[in-house]
Amino acid sequence: MRKLTPRATPYTLPGYPDYLAALLHARGISTVEDAQDYLNPSVDQLHNPFLMHGMKEACALVRQAGEQGLIVAVYGDYDADGVCASAIILEALGKMGVKAFSYIPTRQSEGYGLNLDAVQVLAKQAAVLLSVDCGITAVEEVALAKSLGMRVIITDHHTLPETLPDADAIIHPQLAGYPEPHLCGAGVAWKFACALLGQPEAQNSLDLAALATVADMVPLQGENRVIVSLGLPAIQHTQRLGLQALMKISGIRTGIPLNSEHIAYQLAPRLNATGRLADAQDALSLLMSKDQAEADHLAEQMDLLNRERRAIEQETLKEASRQVSKMDLRTQRSIIVKGDDWNPGVVGLTAGKLAERWNYPAIALCKNGEEYSGSGRSAGAVDLHAALKDCEALLTRFGGHTMAAGLALRQDNLDAFIARFDEAVRQQLREGDLIPETEYDTALPLSKVNLETIALLDQLAPFGMGNPSPVFLMENLQTVSARAVGTDGAHLKLTVGQSGVVRDGIAFGFGAMGKTLGRDVTLVGSVERNEFNGKVTAQLKIKALLPGENAFGPDSLLQARAVKSALMTGHLSDAPIHHVAEMPAIQGNRGTLVIAYTHQAANALRKRFPDYQVCIGQASDPRAFNAILYAPDFSLHQAHYHTLMFADGLPFDAAAHQAILATKASEAYVLSKSKDLQALLDQLTPTLEELRSIYVQLRNGTIAGFTPDAGKDFIALVIFEQLGLVQLSEEGTFLRMLPMKRIDPAQSPLYTALTT
Repeated sequence: MRKLTPRATPYTLPGYPDYLAALLHARGISTVEDAQDYLNPSVDQLHNPFLMHGMKEACALVRQAGEQGLIVAVYGDYDADGVCASAIILEALGKMGVKAFSYIPTRQSEGYGLNLDAVQVLAKQAAVLLSVDCGITAVEEVALAKSLGMRVIITDHHTLPETLPDADAIIHPQLAGYPEPHLCGAGVAWKFACALLGQPEAQNSLDLAALATVADMVPLQGENRVIVSLGLPAIQHTQRLGLQALMKISGIRTGIPLNSEHIAYQLAPRLNATGRLADAQDALSLLMSKDQAEADHLAEQMDLLNRERRAIEQETLKEASRQVSKMDLRTQRSIIVKGDDWNPGVVGLTAGKLAERWNYPAIALCKNGEEYSGSGRSAGAVDLHAALKDCEALLTRFGGHTMAAGLALRQDNLDAFIARFDEAVRQQLREGDLIPETEYDTALPLSKVNLETIALLDQLAPFGMGNPSPVFLMENLQTVSARAVGTDGAHLKLTVGQSGVVRDGIAFGFGAMGKTLGRDVTLVGSVERNEFNGKVTAQLKIKALLPGENAFGPDSLLQARAVKSALMTGHLSDAPIHHVAEMPAIQGNRGTLVIAYTHQAANALRKRFPDYQVCIGQASDPRAFNAILYAPDFSLHQAHYHTLMFADGLPFDAAAHQAILATKASEAYVLSKSKDLQALLDQLTPTLEELRSIYVQLRNGTIAGFTPDAGKDFIALVIFEQLGLVQLSEEGTFLRMLPMKRIDPAQSPLYTALTT
């Protein structure tokens, strides 16, 4: 089951193609003048930093510190956002002649944010405590700092708590109605630098603000989009030796325009890896380095750490996935996994992968003394921070955003927390459900997949959270070819056609679908450039791949395997089997599996239930969303469903019992055997003359292609195997002949079932 949800509605703007006008309108652009401003970001579109709460007071405190010769401790965070924010503020203070040093806690031993032990130490070294990308929830820590004689400035962007710390100044974009409430930590720090130095002087650190804005996945709208638009060229042409070295080792080629994906997938992971596995001070040193040898060395170390991070993440994800496989995802609406020896630097990434895979809010925890601590990522419309707020009594600390948060709890509260968190998620869903959803902007004909369209779409960049790369719905395309590519066939190379137009596409992670795509396919994807052998063409980057309205063509071999599987060899089930004249009404989104043996029935069901999951051979999604299962092979792994419905009847009576046992269903509804199913069974059943002919061909060395019907050939081979005349592989292909003997075909259970 998957929802396809449009983000845009049809709209027109003079001088713009309809699809581009719809994209602009979805981004709040309704006039030609607004479109010109949106497509041409400029410095003039940045807001006055003194509109932000606490800015005037914080600037006065910094200037006072400089005049009095006081030392400032800049307390940051260990992720890319926090490190960039620290560098921005340290450089601004340095230009003002204010004495300052950096403090970044270690993830492994201290965790996120201000902590009491660190405050005790810093109070002996500095008179001013200035936080970046943290501190908004640090009520106790700020109180301690002030009791020790420190002046405290908080700059942060995380969700506001009910009680603010009693700092001397708090700079936060969600206080006092600042026009852009969703700045990242480094974005807030850069606005602070603009206030301290003036925007022209602070322009030198715009590269760091842009990098962090993409890395921290805040919405690329409003001022954030302007910061990144202006900052990307600044990164590409940066004079920072550290960034130059990091781009080189990340494989970013010189001379190509830098985009937000380069930051998200190449630069940010390497900066983050340092804080995850080592000391984030090294990342800060890289960004501020004035020595080429040092910069190159630090960049190499970060690249090695990122490789190590990937290996650790993969192993952690494997274990987490094993835990998920034991959960009942039909009934629960959240995922919580834990590992006593997991690295705290990768649990957030693990939670993100699980949330992406299952579309459930996911939390990954690791052991930390007598506590479990970790990170969570949300899914759907669930407000993760609000869900954790409902569990506050069971937590020792938590904080974060709607979509991502950190938390800690005592070990003995874990079971209660798992139950309470799931209930908190359910309360937000109420009558709804976490249906997997693919958003697209608008429909686009295949003929518009060209370089001209790409050039127009480029004007909407930079892309990221809140301003996603445009994706389009293309319905009922003809499948020209599909083949698995890449390591272990993980990806799918697809060629599709529509009204005489043919285009190529790549679907990462969809390799397994290559053998099961039908005649028609509906896809959601973006339009991108493909460079090969010096030639640039337009291709599709596919995000979602669904069967079209007439997806299922006759596949005799697939159907033959389903018929062979329908012969049960196990026990009869105890669940009731209802023979009915028509399908009963289906309630809810989960638990019902509608089964079709023929392509005619499968296509009819597809039109009747367009939102249902479509499965071929097996239905293995443990969430048990309502699904259509075509050509079922119940010898394969099946998820658990409570209701089965055989839409075109049963090939054999025993098939219902076999299906119930395979799916643990509570009941099954069986319609009368359709004419199409009976015709299929007749088509697949070899006559005695055909069996004799096929056997002679086998004796003469032919191993396939005995008749024009691959399904009938498969059935014949299975009959021969049951009679002890041939040996087949597990896939049902011929291996070798067995000694010849005279035997009655009726001794084959499959032949008897087909001919009775």
